[in-house]
Amino acid sequence: MSCTPIGAAPVPDPGSVLLVRPPDPFQGSALLSHTRPMNLAYLASSLRRAGFRVAIADYEALPYSEEHLAALLQRLSPGVVGLSATTPTIGSAALLAQAVKRLSGDTVTVIGGSHASALPRETLDEFPSFDYLVRGEGELTLAELCLRLQDGGADQEIRGIAYRSGGGVRMNPPRELVADLDSLPFPARDLLDYSPRAGHSSRGFSNTLRSGEIFTSRGCPVACSFCAIQATFGRSVRFRDPACIADELGLMVREQQVNHVVIADDTFTLDPERAASICEILLRSGIRSWNCDTRVNTVTPELLRLMRRCGCEKVAFGVESGSPRLLGAMGKGITVEQVERAVCWAREAGIRHVEGNFIVGCDPSETREDLEQTRRLIQGLPWTFVSVSVVVPYPGTPLREKMLTAGLIEPGVPWEDYVIFGKKPRWRTANFSAEELLEYQRSFTRSFYLRPRYVLGQLAAIRSREELGYWTRAGFSYLKWYATGKM
Repeated sequence: MSCTPIGAAPVPDPGSVLLVRPPDPFQGSALLSHTRPMNLAYLASSLRRAGFRVAIADYEALPYSEEHLAALLQRLSPGVVGLSATTPTIGSAALLAQAVKRLSGDTVTVIGGSHASALPRETLDEFPSFDYLVRGEGELTLAELCLRLQDGGADQEIRGIAYRSGGGVRMNPPRELVADLDSLPFPARDLLDYSPRAGHSSRGFSNTLRSGEIFTSRGCPVACSFCAIQATFGRSVRFRDPACIADELGLMVREQQVNHVVIADDTFTLDPERAASICEILLRSGIRSWNCDTRVNTVTPELLRLMRRCGCEKVAFGVESGSPRLLGAMGKGITVEQVERAVCWAREAGIRHVEGNFIVGCDPSETREDLEQTRRLIQGLPWTFVSVSVVVPYPGTPLREKMLTAGLIEPGVPWEDYVIFGKKPRWRTANFSAEELLEYQRSFTRSFYLRPRYVLGQLAAIRSREELGYWTRAGFSYLKWYATGKM
């Protein structure tokens, strides 16, 4: 990474804002999902409504270099650079903010995202290159902060921020969640790059598709112990008006020529009647296909048949474990019987891809018998895909507090090591070492994907040259991961 500035330091323009997604160490992996930074697009549209000029730099898609950043700062002269980071990318966001300070020392840096929301005071203490921190939902908070900075006003009254004051960190009161999601402008998709990228938008769908993400709701009312969404949204869930969703879909088709939609909700079918009305909207929208994530206890055979008729080609269920005991311990709120029924109903409805997401080490008390129950559930149902990750104790989760109390996390684990694939965990559970957790992950994945019947079935289902290319790349990436443990 070069440290050489290009040209004289720009004079920051308080009416210009640059929003940045920092680099991800696995951004080139064909095994993982790579989606566009919709959170930045939402922030951008709210800033535009407040009168700012906005640009987005997505360094998960673009190769990052300090020369590229310097050129952006020269061209845009932003008064504020806003960064959004997860736990694994908070370090790269801080390094990027350091570069901003070197290249344009008077530019204000603001950090947001799930890690910052979970550990606001600690984040500002650890990373001095961030001037301000936005907690929780950022649209209203960031716009208000930028307006105050533009006017030279005080920041003590802005709810939802943390900042440096008197040699310490000041935490303002939290901001209430946006009650009416339809009061927010549609995300600024014109600022996003729609060229093909590595991997897939969702497992099974090549990124050669013209795919686009849409949120029809925010949040989840179920407090699973491992889920970091609680740090941002708590246990709330808010729904958008289907009429507004129809308008947004129309814009996506007309302006971005989207032909596949990823419904990015945590649980699309929480309200089955509302989900059914959105299915009909998707059918009329002009797209070819769509997929969603949901829960096994919020679907019915009738709803799944309607979803398929309206273009749904994939549904992914968060299952985590085949152990009834652990499903209860995690607060998952589902049963094994519901998993079995939902998967069979989805297959009977004709949905092309049915995915199950599982976690090895999902609770510190997990035993070998619990894991064998998970293995049987993976092998005994007609999944198209399974995703088996090793547990990650993310900040802001009850699971992390439980593991810290039990002394199961090594001291001083770098934030970039908090990833579900590609690195050896620096934590363990009560009954399994890090090495044993990884071995179970490989064993479960191998016993599912390397079955001759599965391989032949997927090859027979390939429908185009693009799909053949996707499956070839994904297959080689899987074999590399299985052989080396690296993405």
